[in-house]
Amino acid sequence: MIDPQFRAELNERLFTCYIGGRWTAPLGTRAVPVHPFDGGRMGTIACAEQGDIARAVAGLRGPLPERAALEEAYAGSAYLLRALRREEGYADAVAPPRMPVTLPPGDGPLIVLSAAATAFARIVGVLLAGAGRGVIWKPAPRAAASAHLLMRALGPVSGMRLAMVQGDHATGALLAGQGGLVWLSRAPCPLVVNDPATAPLRQ
Repeated sequence: MIDPQFRAELNERLFTCYIGGRWTAPLGTRAVPVHPFDGGRMGTIACAEQGDIARAVAGLRGPLPERAALEEAYAGSAYLLRALRREEGYADAVAPPRMPVTLPPGDGPLIVLSAAATAFARIVGVLLAGAGRGVIWKPAPRAAASAHLLMRALGPVSGMRLAMVQGDHATGALLAGQGGLVWLSRAPCPLVVNDPATAPLRQ
């Protein structure tokens, strides 16, 4: 069952981004409504713009996170994540992170763009594998609630090596040139190989 307090605060929470180890209000003012949720509108995200992305890149610093701590935080949030994913329309098992993961070459940060249907096991596998380099993740708007919850779990034990911004395709385009791009979607992307790991739509 989803905590009523979390649900009540969700619309406000979706306006924040996780940068430099803390939740902060975005500089961008462009808003996008998210997918209908629990019989009504879940809320609205504030799309990250250039200033937010610059802050996110600069905020990827600090000690390397412990993989075991990240895995434990993910496992501890799995029950609620599964419930949110079902309400978003996906039968996602929120399984343990999938390994091994192939990352783009280089030493710079990673930019992870994920579709709403991408299984969280795959997303978390990439986040954990790339945390040493630093990762900025932009989930699809339809997965905004579950993505927010996941970052609430991972953020405190990520050593400031993980950041999350919300946004649409325009935000994704701004992010794409900031590091090695990991595209987790069935939709074609000219820069990387498509990732087929998706959760089935709930029947």
